[in-house]
Amino acid sequence: MQDNFLIAVLIGYLFIGAALVVTLKGVRGVMACIIIGWLFLPPGRGVNLPGLPQFTKEFSVSYALMIGVLFSDATRLMSFRPRLVDIPMLVWILVPLPSSITNNLGAYDGFSEVYFNLFIFGVPYLLGRVYIRNPDDVKTVAIWFILAGLIAAPMALWESRMSPHLNESVYGYRVAKFHMAKRMGGYRPMLFMRHGLEVGLWMATSSAVAIWLWITTRKQIRILNWPLPNMSTIVVVATLLSRSLGALILLIGTTGAAFFVRTTGLRIVLIALILTPSIYLTIRISNVWSPDQLTAIIRAFDPDRADSLESRLGQELNIAQHALEKPVFGWGGHDRYRPQDEYGHATPVDGMTTISFGKRGLVGLSALLAMTALPSLLMVLRIKGRSITSSIWAPAVGIMLALCIYSMDMMFNAFYTPLHIVGIGVIASVAVQAKNWQYAINRHQQSRTYTSAPNASKNRSVNPNSSNNSKDERS
Repeated sequence: MQDNFLIAVLIGYLFIGAALVVTLKGVRGVMACIIIGWLFLPPGRGVNLPGLPQFTKEFSVSYALMIGVLFSDATRLMSFRPRLVDIPMLVWILVPLPSSITNNLGAYDGFSEVYFNLFIFGVPYLLGRVYIRNPDDVKTVAIWFILAGLIAAPMALWESRMSPHLNESVYGYRVAKFHMAKRMGGYRPMLFMRHGLEVGLWMATSSAVAIWLWITTRKQIRILNWPLPNMSTIVVVATLLSRSLGALILLIGTTGAAFFVRTTGLRIVLIALILTPSIYLTIRISNVWSPDQLTAIIRAFDPDRADSLESRLGQELNIAQHALEKPVFGWGGHDRYRPQDEYGHATPVDGMTTISFGKRGLVGLSALLAMTALPSLLMVLRIKGRSITSSIWAPAVGIMLALCIYSMDMMFNAFYTPLHIVGIGVIASVAVQAKNWQYAINRHQQSRTYTSAPNASKNRSVNPNSSNNSKDERS
């Protein structure tokens, strides 16, 4: 009975999610399909289909997206033209094939992993690329990032008080052990996700967007016809009560850096934030730094979290040493990338970057880091002057801050959510179009300044054939 219910829910969402895409249209439909599906579909279990990967929550959301877009807006997909910024995602999707072949695991094993990457990563990324045509589209995505936290907030607040058993009550099974939910004098919510840490990541990234828009555009944006500060407060409080220390630390560090940039206009801080995972992993793989001081600082606040961090850092080192035996394409699938101890026990692995290095080698790890960092880096470099802190670019910068949290979380956890992947596609689109948008914005501002200047109409009548006036008339 339980399995039949799971099958009905997962297959039923193909129609519900596609209907959301068709009904709401455009980027709103895409975001609604992703957020509703990820927040309410059953995690960690699926349906076995012949010849295909297990049909899980991840595939249900991606299939629904593609069905909805193909039914209502197929021409939008046909209009997509790849750019250089898309190369890391393409490499990430295809790298399992050479990884499997070089490890004698066969082409079928490689193509099955390519299929997984294509739908779980490629589809959300592609839709983020094709549905962003102007700054208003980016603002819509930013608002939906906040809505993602608002929709999750009531469930998170309820579970933080009553204990996390929504998934067990609805779908009949528990995803994680109950004792893992006890944190900081209460309960860490799990909702319908794989772990409380994933909930913390979800809420922290939503809060990052909400906080940045709060300090830059709070009088210009309303959420569900409510003032942005009110909605942002709800999301931040729910994030705090999610009791995920790692996500909270990343949120505080990221928003602290954002406040500094807002005050000083020094974009170098954002660049450092974007490149932190790449720099950190380069240092760790080369083993030229020991993070003992970092764990000591964490231990002063939470000994349990310090022990967890110390364990994960040990995993990094073991996997890195094992991965360097096959550095180019890694060890392939089937847990071959996990070294075994003298008792035959495989090393546990949590971080997505660590898993990628072990399974796909330096090629896979580089692709993963580049696809999360390159779009944000290009966007920051292409937005000129202090306009990076203006309200016009605030939605894009807010999403970028959320992706900084996501990319740093990947070093310690492996949660690939379509919300963040579509965000990567959105920022890639902004990076591609930033120069044209900046030019259009500058012309619009100059036009407003010119037309509002004293005696502007008189000046135009005196010089009707001036080049500036002709250009204004053409525009």
